[in-house]
Amino acid sequence: MSEVTLEAIEELLDGMFDKKLEPIQKVLVAHTAALEKLLTEKKNKDEEKIVSAERFDRLEHWAFQVGKKLGIKLEL
Repeated sequence: MSEVTLEAIEELLDGMFDKKLEPIQKVLVAHTAALEKLLTEKKNKDEEKIVSAERFDRLEHWAFQVGKKLGIKLEL
């Protein structure tokens, strides 16, 4: 005869919840993966913007230096 103990109840409930929560866990895994992908893409775009801005600043500085040596006043 099996005894009704706290351990027996916990084992029974764990099995029930695991099966019921499995579809939710699958959705959460997919959701988390999608969020990580979006975050990575945003981070990459932010880094690209920083690199582009730095390149533009260098080109702008170079253009002003050339303009100064040629006696041309550049306006932005």
